[in-house]
This record gives sequence, structure tokens and C-alpha cells, in this order.
Amino acid sequence: MSDHDLSEVSTLASLQPMNTRELHYRDYKNRLRLQGSQFMSLKRPSRLIESSRDYIPGDPVALIDWRVYARSDRLIVREVRDESASHVRIGIDLSSTMWWPTADVTRDRLPTKAEIAMRIALHLSYAHLRMGDQVEVFWLTEDSDKLPPFRFRPRRPAMIQSQFSQLEAGGFHLSQWFQVERSSYPDTTVDVTFWIGDGLGNADSAGFLRQGARSFFWHTLSSMELSTSWLDDQNSYFDRAFATKEYRGSVLKQQDQYLGQVRGWCDSFAQLQHAQGGAYETVSDSTAIGAYQTALTAFFKANRRL
Repeated sequence: MSDHDLSEVSTLASLQPMNTRELHYRDYKNRLRLQGSQFMSLKRPSRLIESSRDYIPGDPVALIDWRVYARSDRLIVREVRDESASHVRIGIDLSSTMWWPTADVTRDRLPTKAEIAMRIALHLSYAHLRMGDQVEVFWLTEDSDKLPPFRFRPRRPAMIQSQFSQLEAGGFHLSQWFQVERSSYPDTTVDVTFWIGDGLGNADSAGFLRQGARSFFWHTLSSMELSTSWLDDQNSYFDRAFATKEYRGSVLKQQDQYLGQVRGWCDSFAQLQHAQGGAYETVSDSTAIGAYQTALTAFFKANRRL
């Protein structure tokens, strides 16, 4: 476990790669043996009951289940789409703004945004590898980087579990993250892209997400950024103007002034992502794992047909 106190074990602060076992695979997969997270457009005959539908004039006669017709006079067609491996690209922002809150900011020893991003990235990698997909993980660590310069290609779920164990034992510090050399940024498109970050850095997250036929922006914030309960009424929360009344805790909490600005800011990211046909979700260390998995399962079920 990381060195913070987990008061609620069902939040993203305790997310592990093995939590993929709780995803509802049967909601969007044809069989328990997973061969990829996408479906081919062509169909083939099937004997599975869940692949049944009523006959439509023009359907190939060979697809009709004549045994069902003999018992019920119903024309039932059974067909299934074959599964295909996706090329999945995951991008993570691990620059300076993601390493907040620091230990001197909070008494509750909350996890940093970087830790939550690492947990989500490893969980997504593990889930897609288990489904038979190809996974690439990209990340940036410097504020000057606009595109992720580091790349890692895990081949087996066991590699993800090993990396998670190392991070968990070391307190989720950057020194325990994947150690690889800088690599050139690919211009190729892929089937699915995920971006995990707080939207405060210089990274071109929109450009990264556009490389995927389908995309998901996990807007990763701290629960302290989504709440004003911890603000002190007399303190100013603007670094360069300690005496400025406009930024005092009492003013920021008045009529939800701060929270309204945050909601508007998040909505702007959501609108941009939805305009490009992608998915968006705001998450933090207080987000329930169940809510996260519900959003992820819905994204899997909506997979584009090849």
C-alpha cells in the first residue's frame, strides 16, 4: 500500500490492476476467452443462444436454426461478430502539477494526482492486455514537454502487476515508474487512446487523443481541488498576492465562487472531447471504483466495429 491512510478502500486511491476482474466482460464480449476488445463488421454462424435474433427476409438461409423452427415455428438466426485486437495508446501527464497535494498541504496524507494517474494507467493497461489488445504507454515528466517523450510496451499482464507492486512498495514516486529511454513520438493512428492528466500542464492532450479512432480523457484532479471545505477563511490562496482579498478562503467559498469556476473549466474540456466524438470523465482520489468501472465498461461496450 502507499504511505497514505486509505479511509475508504473503494475509491481510486486503492485502485489496483487486478480490479479488472470486476469489469463486466460478458456485457460486451462474445466469449470468456478474450481475443481483443473490438468486433469485426462481418458475422459468422454461431450456436450461442445469446447470438440469436429473429429472421429478417434476405438473411442467408444457412444461418437459420432449423431445430428451433421445428419446435416453435419461429425462424431464428444465430450469428456472431468475431473479436479483433485493438491497438491502445495510453498517455499520462507526470509533470510538476500532477505531484500535488504535497505532504505539507494536507493533514490527511491524500495521494497525489500522479499516483491516481499511475493507478488508472496500470489498470487500463492490465484490462486491455487481458482482452488480447496491444498496449503502448506514453508519459511526460517535464513541464516543457508538449508531447509524451517516453514509451513502454508491456507484453503481458504480469509485467503490469510487477510494476504496480514496485510502485506500491516505494510510495508511488517517479523513481519507481517505468525506467526507459526517451523515444520518438509516433505519428501513426491507433484504435483507442486514453489521456490521464489534470489539464494544467503544457501537454498537447487534444492532439494525443486525436490519434485514436476512439478516445477517453480521464481528467484527474485531487479531491482538494474539487472541494472548498479545507479552505481557511483568512488565508489567501493566490501565490503572488497574499493579501489580496479576492482570493481569501471566505470569498472563494462564498456562493460557490471557486467551485463554479472549476465546474465551468471541466465542462470546457468535456465539450471539446465530446465534439471530437470522445468520452470524458472527471476523477479524483475520492471517486468510487464502482463509478470508474461503470464509465469504463460503457466505453468498452460502445467499441467501434472494424
